[in-house]
Amino acid sequence: MNWIEAQSTLVIVVLLFGFCYLLAAGIFFLALMLSRRPNAQGLKMITPTMLTPLGVILGLLIGFLAARVWTNLDRAVEYVGQEAGALRETVLLVDTLPPDVRMRVRQGVQRHIDLLEYDEWPAMARGQATLQSVAAGLAEAMTALLSFAPTQSNQQLAQERALAAIEQALEARRNRVMLSQSEIAPIQWAVILVLATLILVMIALLHLDRPAAMAAALYIFSTATAICLVLLLVYDRPFGAGGFTVRPSVLRAVVPN
Repeated sequence: MNWIEAQSTLVIVVLLFGFCYLLAAGIFFLALMLSRRPNAQGLKMITPTMLTPLGVILGLLIGFLAARVWTNLDRAVEYVGQEAGALRETVLLVDTLPPDVRMRVRQGVQRHIDLLEYDEWPAMARGQATLQSVAAGLAEAMTALLSFAPTQSNQQLAQERALAAIEQALEARRNRVMLSQSEIAPIQWAVILVLATLILVMIALLHLDRPAAMAAALYIFSTATAICLVLLLVYDRPFGAGGFTVRPSVLRAVVPN
């Protein structure tokens, strides 16, 4: 699933629809072969009520995962916006400080953004970003601010608020990195696939003596399953390499030229 999630949305759609249709076709041909055997008459006694609990369980599981996935996407956008806003506030506040302090803070913020875009963001896409790495750029900016002794009240206020803004940026970064490690667990994917396969098998058994109805029912359900899986995979990892992802574009405009 991690390899599939790293692909573009179009590739994810093709792979999942192809897999679901191949699975349905395999079950269809196995059911046709089974319908020619003598013990097929006993299987026709299975009632459609067996589909209800399987469908309810699958629907609840997909609904629960979809709600969590879309919530994570909203949180990802929020954290990136908070980090960009805090960094932008820092850059604006240091305009009232001496040129050397202002330059060091701007350089620290710019270095943080560069490292974030070229190192941390790819690590988040691979699911390997951790909080053990230090935001060196922001640490430099804080050091520059703390080493400055303000002589005016407006400079002191700007220093305090700039330090608070950097702390907010660090908090947003921590939340962003932790969220990048959130994904649908392999056991959850396995349960979805097993339940979907069981439902396909039940549909085939209920239509053993009606091949056309069996094919139509398998096609409809496999299409619905593929759509649900596409939605989950495309939005599963908001900082991933494929599907719908949050990019650091808003952070690039924090420090003006």
